[in-house]
Amino acid sequence: MSLPVIHLLPHEERRLLAGHLWVFGNEIDTQKSPPGRFASGDPVILADARGRRLGVGYINPHSLITVRLLSRDPDTVIDTRFFRGRLEQAIATRRPFGIERFGRLVFGESDRLPGLVVDRYGDYLVVQVTTAGMERWRDEIRDVLVDCCAPVGILFRNDSEPRKLEGLPGEVEVGWGTVPESVTVEEGGRVFSVSPWRGQKTGWYYDQREHRLRIAREAPRGRVLDAFSYVGGFGISALAGGSREAVLIDQSEEALERARANAAANGLPIPRTLPGEAFELLRALGEAGERFELVIVDPPAFIRRRKDQREGLLAYERLVTRAARLVADGGWLVFASCSSHLEPHDFRVVFARGVRRAGREVRIVAVGGQSPDHPIHPWIPETAYLQVLYGVIEEK
Repeated sequence: MSLPVIHLLPHEERRLLAGHLWVFGNEIDTQKSPPGRFASGDPVILADARGRRLGVGYINPHSLITVRLLSRDPDTVIDTRFFRGRLEQAIATRRPFGIERFGRLVFGESDRLPGLVVDRYGDYLVVQVTTAGMERWRDEIRDVLVDCCAPVGILFRNDSEPRKLEGLPGEVEVGWGTVPESVTVEEGGRVFSVSPWRGQKTGWYYDQREHRLRIAREAPRGRVLDAFSYVGGFGISALAGGSREAVLIDQSEEALERARANAAANGLPIPRTLPGEAFELLRALGEAGERFELVIVDPPAFIRRRKDQREGLLAYERLVTRAARLVADGGWLVFASCSSHLEPHDFRVVFARGVRRAGREVRIVAVGGQSPDHPIHPWIPETAYLQVLYGVIEEK
C-alpha cells in the first residue's frame, strides 16, 4: 500500500539529512500537503521540495513536532517485522553492559523508535507510549515484546505529560499477563522494591545507575543526605558503601516508607526520613546546624521548556546554596539536573554561584551523564538530558 506524501518547504530537509528525526509544522509545505487532512498517527512518506523521498514516519497535525521519522528507507513497511528488528538492535546495543534484565530496553529517538520507552524489571516490562504514531502500532509492539522478551507481564504506563500534548488519553493498564503492585530491581548486589503502577517514571530511575554505583564505591563515608530521594536509591547505595547514617527527603511518604523497607531488605541501617518540600527541609537542617560528609540532590527538571530558563536557573542556584551549607568541610555535594534545555556551561555556573552564595568553596572533581541504556542521539540534544556534578566543598 502506497503512503501519502508530506512535502517539505525548500531547504527544510537539511536537518533531516544531517541525522535528525523530527519535522516541525512550519517546515511543511502546507499547500502541497496540508497536515489537517491527516489523522493523528497516520504513516506518511517524507519528501523534500523537489519530490525526493527522504523516509517514512508518522504524522500528528496537532503536535508541534508534526512528523517523526521511523526509517530513512521510504520503502520500509512499518509492521511487526519492522518493530522486531528495531527491538533486537536495541537489545544488542545494551548487551555489552550486562543490563538486559534490569534496564531500559528502548529509549525513544535514540533507538530510532520515537515515542516508545520500554523498561525491564526482570520478568516484567513497563512500556510508555507517548505519541499518536506509536499508539497506532501498540498491539504490534506488544506482540514483539512478548515474543522477544518472554515476560510474565507487560504494563502500559501511559499516564505521562507528553501524551496530553499528543491528544492521547492517560491510562495505566496491563497489556499482557499479570503485573504485581511491586517489582524488584537488582543493582550492584542490592535489591530495591518499586511500584511500576504508581512510582515515578516507570518505577525506577535507571538513568542514574552509574552514579548510584559510584556513590557506593567512591563517596566519602560518614553521614549522607539524599534529597528528592524517592525510594532511597542514592542513600541506600551510600549506606552499602559504608556511610554510617542516612537522612532521606522526599514529598512522598509512600516513597519514604518504601525506602525504609529497601534499606531493611539489604540489611542496612534504616534511614531517617523527612517528608516534605525539599527547599524548606534543607533550610531547616541548615538552621539546625546539621552537617553531612555526602549530600546528594537529584531534583525534578526545573527547565522543562526554553522559556523556563531564567526561573529554572535561579531555582537550581537556590537549591545548590541550601545544599552546600549542609556539607561538612571536605565533603561531597553531588548535584543532578535532568533538564534537557540546561547547557553544561550554565549548569556549572549556577553550581559554582550557589556554592559561593553559601559562603563555601568548591572544586568539581567529576562530571557524569545518563547510564548507557539511555543512549544519546547525536543530532537530538534533548536525548542528552542528565547531568551530574561532583563537587568537593570546603570552607573559605
